[in-house]
Formats: sequence, C-alpha cells, structure tokens
Amino acid sequence: MAEAKKANTTDLSAFLQRTGRDIADMYRGASTWTTILRRADLLPTPTTPPPGEHDLLKRMHSFLHIDDAERATTYRQFTADNAPAYEDLTEFDQTIARMLFFNLWDKAGGFASYSTGLASLRSQHAVRSELGQLLAHLMHSGRTRAAQPLTGAHAHIPLNIHHAYNRSEILAAMGVARLGGQLPGFFAQGVLWDPANNTDALLITLNKSERDFSPSVRYKDYAISRTHFHWESQNSTAPNSPTGQRYQKHAQQGSHVLLFMRDGKETASGKAMPWILLGPATYERHTGTKPMAITWRLHHPLPDEIWSRLAGTVPPS
Repeated sequence: MAEAKKANTTDLSAFLQRTGRDIADMYRGASTWTTILRRADLLPTPTTPPPGEHDLLKRMHSFLHIDDAERATTYRQFTADNAPAYEDLTEFDQTIARMLFFNLWDKAGGFASYSTGLASLRSQHAVRSELGQLLAHLMHSGRTRAAQPLTGAHAHIPLNIHHAYNRSEILAAMGVARLGGQLPGFFAQGVLWDPANNTDALLITLNKSERDFSPSVRYKDYAISRTHFHWESQNSTAPNSPTGQRYQKHAQQGSHVLLFMRDGKETASGKAMPWILLGPATYERHTGTKPMAITWRLHHPLPDEIWSRLAGTVPPS
C-alpha cells in the first residue's frame, strides 16, 4: 500500500516500472491491483460493488501466464465498453471467448449462456479495467512469443504449441468444457479422452509432492530428450485394456495424442501452475503394466527455454 501511494499512479505498468516489482507480486494471496489501489485511496471503494465483483477480481491471477498476442487480443476485446457480442464473433474467436468465460467462471457462474455471462462484464468496470491493464502489460512486456498453432485435425483448436494454458482454457479450447456439461471447476484428472476430437490429452505434472499427490499417482514422467518423453499411465491401465490399446494403436486407428506439461502443481506465489502444450505425440514403445511406461515421440522438439529446465534432471527412482 505504501509503495502504491508513493508511486501515485493507477496505471499497472507504470507502477511496476516505478517500483521494480514483478507483476506476480500484485497477485500474492488475495491481493489484486484493484484492491491495492483501493487500500491506498487511489481508487474509490464502491459502497455497493456490482454482484460478483469480488469473485471476478480473485480470478485475475489466472491470466498471468498468457503468452500469445492472439489470445490476449481476443480476451481484451471484452474489457472494452464496446465489447463485441458473443454471437458476432467468428467460430474460432467464439472458442477463445469460451476460454475467457471459463477462466472467469470455472463453474459457469450461474449463467445459462456464454453471451449472457460475457455481457455481464459491462457492469464490472473495475474488473474490466484491471483485466485490460493486465493483458496490455503482458502484451508489451516481452512475455508473448510467436504463435505456433496446432494444425491438421486440431487446426480448429486455438492452442499454440509451447505456450501456457490453465485447465479452464484447455478444456474450453478442446470443446470439453461446456454449459450444461463438464465444467473445469469439477475436473481434476490428469488424463482426458476427448471423443469429439478423437484425442487423448495428457496433463502431466512433473514434480509431484507428497502433500499434493498420493504414492499411487506419483507417476514417473520426464523428458528423455528434446524429442522423446517418458510418461506413465494411470495405475489401472493395462496394455490389453481399451485405453492401453488406444495409446499403442492411435496412429493406425486415426486418434491423436496431445501432451501438456507443467513443472509442479503451484507457482512460487501459491497459485495453480499452468501447463505448456508440448503438442502432438506418437507412441513408440512401452514397458510394464498398470501403469504402462510409455515413450512418446514429440512432433515438435522442445525449445531451448523448456529443454534447459528439464535437461540433466535425474528421472525419479
């Protein structure tokens, strides 16, 4: 609060520049840029905030990982006073809008339609201001990288290879999250069979702590090289099971595999860590049963910034 008063600005990027703070510092605990400004008397605190404002501000941290301009630009449209109607977007941008929707309301927020939920943001002036400033800062901070979109059977899915996404965005992008169906806030699995896209999505957490993972699910997952990844299936999966057979024969049968990876469950500030999309992969071999230890060949070699974090690590014993 004292730093905010001294910086004497309501502009997030200006504050970060003047104080040398990292943007993640704004979102430790229950803090947000709006709450900091209000406590510093730089922004008036409304006597009666709009319904849902508190919960929406608590979701601002879930946008910190955004690292592509396409997603940030589409999200940012909905922070403007003249935000487009959901129905007026292209089908591709509607999917990105659903990613935004479920990132804000991972249990649907009680809305019956995406249009109604996104339109409700018009009354959320503080939320739109903070989200707009946050996205603008990310877009101009050097964190965004060149897009490398999925192709082929996945070309309609607005995910970029080697970019970061949280669970809500992944499920929404693939069309799995939907109103009246699967909601991200109730999804806790590390594997997903998506029949609509004929795709197995594997959400891999490399470092599984004793606090967060029981011994039965502390699988041994690690990068073997820039092009090969070692992954263990769920304990119930045998090679001759339908799932085990699908993993082994996906190329012949026409199904696909997408790998997502994150270092751990939480970031240094205690928030959920997003996954990096490693992209499509092809089965090469396996050993063992229940779990199956599978070697996947990555279609896109790991770039330096990812491989440097993984190279030289000792696989769990």
